[in-house]
Amino acid sequence: MTDNFKSALLGIVQNSSEQLIGEWLHYFEDNQKDDEYRHYDDFLGFFEECVESGLDASNDEAEALKHFLLKINDIIGEDAFFHFNNSVYTCFLKFPILKLLEENKLFNLENVAPITKFFESLTSQLIVSMLQANKHHQITTTQELSEREAPISEIWEGVLMVSIVGTLDSHRILQIIDKVMHEIEKKEYSNVIVDISAIFDMNSEVANQIIKLNNTIHYMGVKPYITGVTGNIAKSLTHLNINLGDVHTYATTKKVMKKILKKRLK
Repeated sequence: MTDNFKSALLGIVQNSSEQLIGEWLHYFEDNQKDDEYRHYDDFLGFFEECVESGLDASNDEAEALKHFLLKINDIIGEDAFFHFNNSVYTCFLKFPILKLLEENKLFNLENVAPITKFFESLTSQLIVSMLQANKHHQITTTQELSEREAPISEIWEGVLMVSIVGTLDSHRILQIIDKVMHEIEKKEYSNVIVDISAIFDMNSEVANQIIKLNNTIHYMGVKPYITGVTGNIAKSLTHLNINLGDVHTYATTKKVMKKILKKRLK
């Protein structure tokens, strides 16, 4: 971008802001125009700084503009941001500027190229930032769900409790086993209670996973107890002819704790 064009572009942004905003508002319904007036006015402030720094999409001024546009995305939502007139919101930001360039007889390849390149780079950076943010959110949400679906806590001195919620499969049981082993290694527990009352569906696969968890706890030298065996779960196990073998099962955690405390008093 030449110094002459830079000065001319700054002049348009600084002296023709109302005309630029007016051109921008043509894209919106009447009930949207007040908000978009403010958005585009703010955009012009950030864009002016970008022009002064040479329209470099990698500098601090461009980074500030990117963060501003990310906030716009939060305000109007990703669907509106990425499907704005069948394109991306940022693609249209330059149109009022290009129109005024044409009116001022400055619309040529040499002048338009750096503006187009700047907005294309900016749009690409926004998309990457949003994809990374969404990925981070998905990972965080998955971790939070995992923690909520199998919370682990010490409910008494030396007694660890694991509550399993939802559907139990081979992948989840490995995660739960890792968590339980980690907790047992951190502190010497003598008993682990596994509450299965909130398991959605009891079948042979689930029963096998419970046995696997029970055996892992046992092999680590800790006494396992399976609690929360409701009437429905018991019926399902009987109907499916599933034998839990040496697994100690109880209807409630209270009954297990009575048994544990009784042993300690002997």
